[in-house]
Parts: sequence; structure tokens; C-alpha cells
Amino acid sequence: MDKLQEIKGRISTLKGYQNAKPEDQYWMTKDHIDFLIDRTELSVKQQDVIEENKRQQEVTIHQFRQAREEIQRLNQENGRFKKALQIYAAENNYRRTLRMSKWATVEMENRFGGFNPSFMEVDRGQTAREALEGNVE
Repeated sequence: MDKLQEIKGRISTLKGYQNAKPEDQYWMTKDHIDFLIDRTELSVKQQDVIEENKRQQEVTIHQFRQAREEIQRLNQENGRFKKALQIYAAENNYRRTLRMSKWATVEMENRFGGFNPSFMEVDRGQTAREALEGNVE
């Protein structure tokens, strides 16, 4: 920045510079001109880097949102599976209960005898299929 301050100091001492028109010309040393060109080129490169970083940030934000949505979907799916597994893990769901009335059909009488069917005999995997399909509430 010392070189820039030197250039600014030199320019500020020029007579009439404050009231100069944009097309007025002044001379500078080659060293000062090279310095200003280098700084301008550096500024352009930095602006390009800033633009690329902004683009990458937008991509990253989009990927983050997609990942968050996928995590939510997987958490819901996991919840469905857990609920179904809890149903199948519960021993009471496999027990038959004593039937207190007659069956409506002979086929049911032959199949279950004097007991009500267990939850699992009635469910026949429907809970698992619904969990896998995502239809469980």
C-alpha cells in the first residue's frame, strides 16, 4: 500500500487536479503505472475468485437442503419400519384368545377351532407391506 499512498500523494499535489476533467492527462512514472496495472489485474482476479466462491456457496446450500430433505425422508422411513418391527416383536400379537361364540363359517371353525385368530394371523404381513410402501400413518 505504500506505493499506492505515494501515487495518491503525488496526484493530490498536482495543480488543478481537483478541478480536472475526465479527459485531462497527467504523467506518471513507469513504476507507478506498472503498480496500478498489477493492482487492477489482482483486483480482477480477486473478483473472479469471489464470484466463483459465491457460485460454490449456492451449490453447497442447494446440496445441504437436498441432504436435509433426504435425512427427513429417511427418518420418517425409519420411524415406519420401527413401528412395524415393534408390532411384529410384541409376543401378545401372536397369541390366540379363547372364542366365546361360534364361528360364522365352517371354514373358520376348521381353521381356528375354539380360538380367535391372533393379530399376526389376521395381519398376514400387511403392516410390513404398508411400512415398506410408506402407507403407514
